[in-house]
Amino acid sequence: MATETPTTYEDMSREELYELAQERDIDGRSSLSKDELVAALQLEDEGPDAVELLLEQHDRIRDFFDEFAELSSRPSKRKDELVDLLITHLVKHAEVEELVFYPAVRSEMSGFDAEIDEDLEEHHAAELLLAELDHMSSDHDRFDAKVLVLREIVTHHLQEEEQDLFPKVREAIDQQRRRQLGAAMVRAHKIAPSRPHPFSPDEPPANLIAGLPGAAYDAVKGVLRAGKRTVLRR
Repeated sequence: MATETPTTYEDMSREELYELAQERDIDGRSSLSKDELVAALQLEDEGPDAVELLLEQHDRIRDFFDEFAELSSRPSKRKDELVDLLITHLVKHAEVEELVFYPAVRSEMSGFDAEIDEDLEEHHAAELLLAELDHMSSDHDRFDAKVLVLREIVTHHLQEEEQDLFPKVREAIDQQRRRQLGAAMVRAHKIAPSRPHPFSPDEPPANLIAGLPGAAYDAVKGVLRAGKRTVLRR
């Protein structure tokens, strides 16, 4: 069960802070003093800018595709390794967007429902290919062709987000709120599934219930509720 957080971390005992750090999987938590636990939790709460975090993931995904494209057409261990990395990174990237980023855009920005729906369909199309590749190796006749089609779908998706959605998110959602979302995305990324599940729910609340353990569910849900309160105040 998730720890109920008092007004500030300073009001909590070290045992309470440690339990919260354990839920959030903070590295080195067992050796941290109370003050160090407070600092570590505050740093995680601040989080990275959500858009910058997604852009970093985009760059990593492109690097994997680029390396794969440079390899010969022959089957190889490195091809299998790269596709396994692509599966893990793309699935977790999609989960983070579906659990935190897209719901925030829907609730805090108007006029983006159709764009988010299209993004979700692109995720679904990519995950269908990922599910097939997850049961293949590079000696399959159509392995390279499937990776090529996957790259085309994913590249189109990344470019659309970078050229259209992300600049508008930066304009509409202030940096403090983007960092709150980034913190929730980091927590979700740690425990999000790493294998494709193209027929699982991709929108809240069903995806939250299906994809996250209790503590992470509470943390993500709390961040999204905070965004709704901000919108209402506006």
